[in-house]
Amino acid sequence: MNLIVVLALLLQVAHSLKAVPLDASDAADTFRFEVSPEKVQSGSWRVAGLPRKYFDELLPALFERSLAIERFEPAQGALEWIFTGPSGGFTIRVEGGALRVTQRYYDSFGLRDESRRTRHPERITEDSTVPWQGRLRGITVRLDHRLGLSVLLNGRGAVRQNCLLDVSRHQLGWSGSTGESAGSLLKPEAASAVVRVDAKARRQTMIGFGGIAIPTAYAQLSPAGKRRWWELLAEYNLLLHREYPIGAKLNERMDNWDRIDDATPHYYGDNFPNGEISNFEYIRNVRRIGGKVLFEFWALPPGARRDWVDPQGKKYAGAADPEPYARAMVRYCQIAQERTGAPPEIVGIQNEVAQPPEIWHEMAVRLRRELDRAGFRAVKIHMRNDSVLAGGVQCARAFRRSPEAWAALDFTATNMYDYQRHFYNPDGYDALLSEWREAAGGKPFLSTELSVNNDSFQTNSYRLAFQMGQLYHKNLTIADASAILYCWILLNVEQPSYGWTRTLFVPDPAHGFLPKPSSHQLRVFGAYSRRVREGMVRVAAEASGPELVVTAFEGKAGRRTVVAMNRSLRAQRMRVEWPGAAFAAFEVVSPYAENAVAPMPAGGEVTVEPGSIVTLSNVELGRVPTRGLQP
Repeated sequence: MNLIVVLALLLQVAHSLKAVPLDASDAADTFRFEVSPEKVQSGSWRVAGLPRKYFDELLPALFERSLAIERFEPAQGALEWIFTGPSGGFTIRVEGGALRVTQRYYDSFGLRDESRRTRHPERITEDSTVPWQGRLRGITVRLDHRLGLSVLLNGRGAVRQNCLLDVSRHQLGWSGSTGESAGSLLKPEAASAVVRVDAKARRQTMIGFGGIAIPTAYAQLSPAGKRRWWELLAEYNLLLHREYPIGAKLNERMDNWDRIDDATPHYYGDNFPNGEISNFEYIRNVRRIGGKVLFEFWALPPGARRDWVDPQGKKYAGAADPEPYARAMVRYCQIAQERTGAPPEIVGIQNEVAQPPEIWHEMAVRLRRELDRAGFRAVKIHMRNDSVLAGGVQCARAFRRSPEAWAALDFTATNMYDYQRHFYNPDGYDALLSEWREAAGGKPFLSTELSVNNDSFQTNSYRLAFQMGQLYHKNLTIADASAILYCWILLNVEQPSYGWTRTLFVPDPAHGFLPKPSSHQLRVFGAYSRRVREGMVRVAAEASGPELVVTAFEGKAGRRTVVAMNRSLRAQRMRVEWPGAAFAAFEVVSPYAENAVAPMPAGGEVTVEPGSIVTLSNVELGRVPTRGLQP
């Protein structure tokens, strides 16, 4: 069968069960295996099997690749399509009547499998075999934005597996001493996309980005590491410092907020404790680089808890006692003002711990009253934040049942750990985000805590970070978030998986205790944080390209930023239509680019590779002041 007929068959499928249209002009990589005894490799290193076909490309994070099969006569042999990456890979093996797809990890000695002797540690983690019949005309493989690996034979879906692996190279091999195969590699051609911005359609005003920097982790940094830390915070615009303060060990005088020996240990696995404590010198530096502080308790001080019985007679042991709770919150504001020059800009009711709604109402009303009495009228209050968005919806509705408590709140807030349940279907989270926006009642929204903490996803994977990037986009465009905060931005870890997913940076003992990005999470977060400054307003933006999702922001003095994420399986040549916009530079985020900055190309059209994020902007990166910081 000729190549045109093969292409016609491959065009029958779209998305996970249908092929993206392919262009025969891209079929430049031809493979051919002809098996015979005299073609076995030889030499001092006698490697079994025929020479492989290595395709000369670095694969994007998401992709589709197809083999148009001209001839496949396996006899006792099999065609193997091998994909490899830094942690592992997968192999597609096609033989007479059977397709086998296996995923394997090979990045640790702990993966050594005594039952499968190889020349390297390796363990198979996914293994699917399905039958097929007829004539083989085409093989298609896809890695998609839903953490899926799909394999199609002759244009029909054959195998789909969940896959967290990043792969960058691929090759073809022949297993066995008989049979033959020939064909060509096909790649989807790039699509064209236009982004249209309507600056008159204005949405939320941005406050910024940030997270929690643990004082015990900051203390690990060397003097050079601390200087570098402030440069990174300014460059990545991580200027919202969320406090993780002492609670359970706060003394009666309430004067040990920053006594590091009193840090309440918070253990993650076998890592060294990351303590609940403040560092007022650190906060002074945050303010020197233009940052803001968010404060709230998790565990309440001992004197701010009591047993409480609701009107129906149900007893709540250790519920919040609103009067001493408010007094402790005010005391923190007073100490912070004394030692840093200002109180926190925003305080929260309480992080994650559930209280009866009546207690929440009284906490909010009492806190607003006591802050005003103490002269802290400018300090804003955000709603109690639940650990998951579904709980946040219920919490917002509970606050709204008390008009007085609702009026005391300046911001809504929630954490979103339940998004991880949607990693294999990110758009399935959209309905809950819309429900949240309705429940939030139009108040500005702080997305207070995001990270990956599910043990099913503890891996250093760009594609996993890309899943979080989809959440940042949805937060901004569906929930209208004014601020997005990663859980930790600096954490002390020994077990690396906690660094890969829970934090953006870790101290690096091997290189002079400098801060280093702990995984791909930083670059993806930075695609949104680096060029979207406080005071910029999100404006409406829409892309014509399939699965190209965009956000746009406008600030004073003509500052403008567009962030485009390509969730499709093909590159998209993107052009932005925004009257008066002139972008000085664009940044690229991909498995191979860590917020790489380049000047805008002539003509203004940029290519967004599958699974990459492009930021176009005329906003300069943040810089630390030349003096005044105290490492």
